[in-house]
Formats: sequence, structure tokens, C-alpha cells
Amino acid sequence: MPTDPWRALVHTISGEASGGPLHGLRVGVKDLIAVEGVPRLLGAPELADPTPQPRDAVCVARLRRAGAAIVATTATHALAYGIVTPQTVNPRVPERIAGGSSGGSAAALAAGLVDGALGSDTGGSIRIPAACCAVVGLKTTLGLVPVDGVQPLAPSLDTVGPMARDVATTARLLAALLERGAFDAAPPAALRIGVPLQVRRARLDPEVRSVWHTVLAAAAAAGAQVVDVDVPALRESHAANGRLLAAEAARTHATAFAATPQLFPADVRERLAGAHPLDSAPVRAARRVQAELCDQLARIFDHTDVLVTPTLPCRIPRVGVDPIMVDGHGERLVSAMTRGTNSWNLAGVPAGSVPAGSDDDGGPIGVQVVGPQHGEATVLTAMALLEELCGGLDPVSYRFAT
Repeated sequence: MPTDPWRALVHTISGEASGGPLHGLRVGVKDLIAVEGVPRLLGAPELADPTPQPRDAVCVARLRRAGAAIVATTATHALAYGIVTPQTVNPRVPERIAGGSSGGSAAALAAGLVDGALGSDTGGSIRIPAACCAVVGLKTTLGLVPVDGVQPLAPSLDTVGPMARDVATTARLLAALLERGAFDAAPPAALRIGVPLQVRRARLDPEVRSVWHTVLAAAAAAGAQVVDVDVPALRESHAANGRLLAAEAARTHATAFAATPQLFPADVRERLAGAHPLDSAPVRAARRVQAELCDQLARIFDHTDVLVTPTLPCRIPRVGVDPIMVDGHGERLVSAMTRGTNSWNLAGVPAGSVPAGSDDDGGPIGVQVVGPQHGEATVLTAMALLEELCGGLDPVSYRFAT
């Protein structure tokens, strides 16, 4: 199959779009999502059905109807169960990971190969690669965008969402996915931003904390109200989402895993083998944490528009390094990379990552905006404000604009 300089595209597709609000927009689709006439290889060809898909997933069909040109399928970490996408190079910082599992979508955007992309997000799989590749990615409210035609991982957590190089294009893509009028992503005059105390106290690399604090200070100077909020369930929600995700993934792939475990990549095989059953005590405990988190967030969003946190707690890890160091302490790669994103999947709320700065070596750093269920318009509005405050990106040189 054709390849590109960054090994981001799995399969290029010829096609013209005519008319519609997305006319002229080149879109890449994560290779977990059905594209008519193209095999869906799932990042694991040895486990996939090589037969071309008979029809588009609902989300793809909606983008086509809006005029988008579907030009490529993009690489995913195997079965969307990982945060590296090892077959994809990060165009911004090639020595560091592209992130996953929607790493191909993020890399294709960063390299200028597509204008928009679709990803899926079960524990951070849109926001993590968006932060790694300095693009914009939005995890949508659970159930908002149909997942018909999308290979499941953990059905009670899986979401589909848009990715782009800027917030405005992300908003256009989401409007098409929902078959509704455009979202107003213009920066507001005032915004109520909550900062979770649990994130303030968490282990973060100093450069990440510095960028995050700079963004919060800039938002306050622009007229936003920035206040600390207490979300006690955050202490357990990261691990709870991981337990629930693993249990559901094990059920999703139970038949194939029992028959041919050797065909599963080693990292995925380890996670599936270690998963708790869905009816086990640890999974029931995870569900209780989920309920507590949802209750706490509902109360917080009564008086707060959005939460703003770092997307990742650390600098983007170098390729092949695991464990990684976070503020001088060793952490397993997957655990470290998902502890800023997992909680919002558990709660089913929208969350987006927007580029916000860089570390001392030029590696991108993203900040995350979290909103109430079905609060995508508010999240996009806040993301647009932060994008404006941070100066955005130069889409030609792929360096941070000054």
C-alpha cells in the first residue's frame, strides 16, 4: 500500500467532494472506522478482515454529505488499544512518539497531508496524539456522534470525534458530524474556568506546569474567572476507567483472543490477559467511582463553564522509552500518558486538546478543556479563546508562531 514520508497514512483514497460546508476539505479517517471500498485493518492486519468495507460508517457518510473529500485512512495503534501508534512518526518531533491510538490522524494533520481527520477516543486516543503532534482534537460526549461502522473497543466508553490544525475547522467538522448548523467558536467576553485541585497537586513535569499556569494567567487577564474546584473522585477515576476499559476490551475481543492470542501485539495481549471480568468486584467498584465522578461534575458545572488542565502530565516521551520520567519519578508509559485524559471518558463528558506551548527542546505541550455533557459548544468556545491567547501554530513550518 502507498506510504507517505511520515508513515502516517495507511491507504490513500482518490475522491472528489462537491458543494457543502466542508467542500474542499481533505479528511483522513482512522483505520478503525469503515470507509466504503477500503479494507479496515485496525492497526493489526493479521487480525483484520481484508475485505473492502461495503459502506461508510455513519460519521464518514455525514462528512461526505457535507462535502468533505475522504482522501486517506490513517494509522491506529493496534485495535485502538494503546497510546503510541508505533508505525507512525511524529512530524513535529520525530524522535518522540506521535501518541495514540489516533496517532496517524494527528501526524497526517501535523504534516499537512490532510485538513481534518476523524479519531476515536476511549481513554485519551484523540487528545493524546493531538497534544503530541500539536494539533486540535475533540473527544465528544458519549453517544453524541454515532459509532455505527466503528470497530468497538470498550462500548460504554468509545467515542468518535474531529481533529484539525485549528479550533475553527474542528468545529466545522463537528457540525457536519451532528448534521447541524455551525458552532460558534469565537472567543467569549468572559468564561468561568475551573481548575481541579487534584490536578494542581498531581505530579507534572515543570515545563508542563509552567505552560498550564501561563495559559490560566492569560485567560484570567483576558477576563475569564479562574477558580479552583474540588473533584475528589479524580483520585480514583483514572484507574477506574482503565479497569472498565480493559474489561470491556477483553469481552470485545474474547473470541479472537481465545483462538489466536499469538496474533495480538505483545502490549495489547498483556492488557487483555490481565483484564478483570465485567462482573468482578474491581469493575463494580469502577462503576461506583464513575457515578461519583458524574455527580461531582454535575454540581461543579452548575457554576463553572469548563475545566482546564494539562492534556499530558509530561513531556512527549521519546520513542521506545518505557517507563518514563515525570518530574523525576518513573512511571509506566500508558499510566502516565492517560492519567490526564481517562477520567473524562469515565464521565462521558466532552474534552478537547489545543496546542499551548512547547518544552525546552521544542516538543509540543497541549492543554485540555473539559465541559459538561453535551457542552461541546462551550468547550469549543473555550478552546478558541486559549488558541487565540497562545498564538496558534504556523501551519507551514509546523513551528510555534511568535
